[in-house]
Amino acid sequence: MSQSTPSENVSDTSATTISQPAKVAPTLKLDILRIIRLCQQQHGLRHGDYQRYRSFCSRRLRRIRKSLELTYGNQKKFQKPIITDELVAKDSRYLLLPLICSERAWAYAMQLKSEANTEPRKKFHLLSRLRKAVKHAEQLETLCNQQKTCDARTKLEVQAYTAVMNGHLKFEMQSWADALQFYIRAQAIYDKLKTGVRSEDDKQMIDQRIDEITTNARFCQYKSGDKNAAKELRSLRAKATVDDPEMTRVLDAFLSETHEQQTSSISEITWRQRKIQVTNEKVRLFFLNLQEFHNEIKKQDVSFDTKMSLYESFLKDAVETLQIVKDELKNDPTFKPVPASSITTASATRENNDKLSDSVWLYSYIAWIRLSKMIERNLAMIDNGKQQIFKTPTTDTGKIDATSAKKVTKAADIIRMYDLLLQFLNDILAIPALQNDKIIQSDVAFQTIVYKACRSFYITISFIQQKRFKESAAFVIKTEAYIEQAKKIVDDGQQLKSSEINYQSLLNEFTFIQSKLDEVKYEIQTSATSTPIGNASPKVGAIQQSFDQPLSLDEQKELDKKPLIDRLDTYYEDSSLTNKNRLNIVSLPPPFKPIPCKPILFDLALNHLIFPSLDDKVQSKRQATTSTDKGQQQQAGLTGFVKGFFSWGGKKQ
Repeated sequence: MSQSTPSENVSDTSATTISQPAKVAPTLKLDILRIIRLCQQQHGLRHGDYQRYRSFCSRRLRRIRKSLELTYGNQKKFQKPIITDELVAKDSRYLLLPLICSERAWAYAMQLKSEANTEPRKKFHLLSRLRKAVKHAEQLETLCNQQKTCDARTKLEVQAYTAVMNGHLKFEMQSWADALQFYIRAQAIYDKLKTGVRSEDDKQMIDQRIDEITTNARFCQYKSGDKNAAKELRSLRAKATVDDPEMTRVLDAFLSETHEQQTSSISEITWRQRKIQVTNEKVRLFFLNLQEFHNEIKKQDVSFDTKMSLYESFLKDAVETLQIVKDELKNDPTFKPVPASSITTASATRENNDKLSDSVWLYSYIAWIRLSKMIERNLAMIDNGKQQIFKTPTTDTGKIDATSAKKVTKAADIIRMYDLLLQFLNDILAIPALQNDKIIQSDVAFQTIVYKACRSFYITISFIQQKRFKESAAFVIKTEAYIEQAKKIVDDGQQLKSSEINYQSLLNEFTFIQSKLDEVKYEIQTSATSTPIGNASPKVGAIQQSFDQPLSLDEQKELDKKPLIDRLDTYYEDSSLTNKNRLNIVSLPPPFKPIPCKPILFDLALNHLIFPSLDDKVQSKRQATTSTDKGQQQQAGLTGFVKGFFSWGGKKQ
């Protein structure tokens, strides 16, 4: 027998009877939505485990029947109990019986629906269970309507619950018009209930219920031929907060169906003036997802967290699609993947792009899309982190969630993002169809200079935070050199006319950096002069040697005498380090160093002690020992004589 858990026992008290004065009948109240929501969240539906929820409903039904003594006859005869109005008037817990029976039948139907993908015959059992759930829901509605003491909110909740169950039945029967009518009715009832609720928890539960109903209603509208419903369903699926398994199942079914209809129209794409044939169904689906991704990411009210989730889901899809195309290229002689590290030598030996097959072009296009979106994602993360570091107002039209602001971004995090950007740009040059493309090479070279300048700037900020002022000053000079190099490219008109990026828009990033560079210079000068020399930098030693100031001959001779380990803080060209026979790295053997010892190891007082004489005691002890030995010898002589006379006791030979 199964035992009930404490959470199950607590939920049995959800049906309450509000006591009124003695002459007035008690008011019946049943919070249906709260009861089923708490039970579903605590017993499996949070993870989509309908079997666990069905088992819980069975156990709870048994406990309620046992507490109400509502048994099914005895061991000899079966007798079905009938719930009458008089029983409900006495105890409102009788209303829980049809409610839990309906929930159990619905949970069983949803379990069968997940199993019907491999066993189509279970579809009939599914419909039978949903009819049983509707029957119990209608029984609950009848009992509540016949009770005059039942409050108005309970009656409304029962009507909405019955409408939802009828909608689920018609939905599975694919009667879209009838299902839509039931869902609209349930939605209207819950909207009325929301206006009369004061608790925020109750409002949140009603909103979640309305969202579920709205999703099913939109799907019914779509199946009925409404094109606007398709757009709304796509927007619902794109939301990051959609975590309900039932809603996700409906929306995924919608997307798969619409994609099947739309992928047939995508048979050819054009990229870089080259028409590419697309035959794989999954690759066609990827390009449909690309269009939807662009539409969602361009919306004005998209938060930063939602953007990141959209990027992650799309990039995951891109990796899977890229692997599919790559598997098809195993037998293609024109496909020669080249590592990004050897791209400078490989670009000279790469065949003409016209000789590449459509499959190689398709692989190159998907790889380019993936790397481009990764660059866009990192730039969005850098922009968000920059706002946290410098506390600047938000320039993005999207909102920044409170959850994303909890993590404090450091300069080292932005440096890491720029390192990834440079790696992505290098990977673009390794794409097979782009290795001879001068436009891409020119754009990548300019972007590399810009991102290196930004990276050097944030390295400067990181060194200043660590009080390493010499290193920060060096990177300030490096940043200015990159900025001048990028500006010179734009001023000289080296940008190609067919370039795909706007060089001037990239230079706008330098406006913010140059405004901060002057502040950084003054901070370096002020901090370096006010900080003691020994603490100026963790890597600067006692000899503050400048690279520009050469050492004199005497100083070099003095340093030559010292091993390398003793002059690490001073740099100069030591030719002896290149000669194996004259290496002077450490002193061998190392010089002796005085080591303090514990005084207790040396007993210095022992030599100065005078002990008393013990000669008299030693002499008396010797005399006593001598007399004892003589007595033993005499006794031994007499006994030995007797033993020898009688020839016993002697030693055996």
